[in-house]
Amino acid sequence: MPQRQRTTPILTRIQLAGIGVLGLTYLGIFFVSPTGLARIASFAAPWWSWLGGAVIIASATAYLAVAVLRRPDWLAPVGYLAAAAYLAVLGTWFLAWDGSTAPNSSGARLEMWVIFIPQVGSYILVLAGRLGHALINVVIAGGLGLAVAGTAAGQFEWVEVVQAFWLLAVTCLYQVIAWAVVTGAKRFDDEQAAQERHEQERRLRGARDAEQRRVDAMVHDRLIAVLLALRPGELSSGLANGIDNVLGELEDLRNEASDWGVRTSAPELARRLRLSVEELGDGIDLSVNVSSRSDYPAAVAEGVIDSVSEAVRNFRRHAGPAADCAVVCDIGDDAISAIVMDDGVGFDPEEIPANRIGVALGILDRMHVLDGGRSRVESRPGVGTRVEMVWNRPEDDS
Repeated sequence: MPQRQRTTPILTRIQLAGIGVLGLTYLGIFFVSPTGLARIASFAAPWWSWLGGAVIIASATAYLAVAVLRRPDWLAPVGYLAAAAYLAVLGTWFLAWDGSTAPNSSGARLEMWVIFIPQVGSYILVLAGRLGHALINVVIAGGLGLAVAGTAAGQFEWVEVVQAFWLLAVTCLYQVIAWAVVTGAKRFDDEQAAQERHEQERRLRGARDAEQRRVDAMVHDRLIAVLLALRPGELSSGLANGIDNVLGELEDLRNEASDWGVRTSAPELARRLRLSVEELGDGIDLSVNVSSRSDYPAAVAEGVIDSVSEAVRNFRRHAGPAADCAVVCDIGDDAISAIVMDDGVGFDPEEIPANRIGVALGILDRMHVLDGGRSRVESRPGVGTRVEMVWNRPEDDS
């Protein structure tokens, strides 16, 4: 079953396009209109202008790098670093300030760009889904920028202060709108992913049901017929050929099962394990720990899931009404382990009764046929049962 190549999520497209546009806009403002920075820098030591220019260019370059390299996972770190860098630039202006102010302070105006430019880091945080932190940065960076602009102008005219607050309010409004767009895109991607998982599960169930019907028909029409034909003594050539044919069909079924899918990812394996156990009823203490983003052969995923399910079914059938059961699964990069434990009536593994044939065929043999798979059953009458299933990745599956 070939896996369909997934398209880039809508959220990722919005994030990469947004940070790319911000980076280009940032560089454009800096190179086209550097006079604002020069005026503020004229009241400070020369090193401050170099620091401010370096931070602007470095942050814009980081924005463009995220867009070009298509790394939306860098959005939050870049946003936090940019916001912190601009706060540091604004704060160090007071250290570099030479004490002078704009001449003719009655006609001086606040440099609004000092208040607005540091908010770009807030927009990056919004794209990363950190709205709360973005708004906090608006307040801190806006207040600090207003202090720098007012100090450089030599006055705080209430009209311009109101304008500054309106600018910050509009900035917050745009950030909330951007956050709504980001949230809507994420919701759309989540719904689409859920639909794809549902469709994949539906197709997989259909394939497994069809395969199960085929197995049932083969067992009923061929295997049972051969077993009923067995008699003490030497086998006839016809019966021997019939047995060989049945064994060949069983081997074909096993080989075909390994080709159901290309690979199964660790999160998908965990999801299907939970689903398989939950379908067998309530009251199972289930724990699935995923410490990997790797993937596994489809036959391995099917074998582990079916073995765990068979162990839980055996608990339901034979452990007793007062018994409890726990399932613990660990999915790692190079190994998968599952333990099914109960405190039921138990049995002697050395003398598996006929009504416990599922242990031998459904669990032990199913794991042992996997390359790298093994299983073990520990049980005693009156103590309970512990079934361990382990798969270690072979060297040729790297």
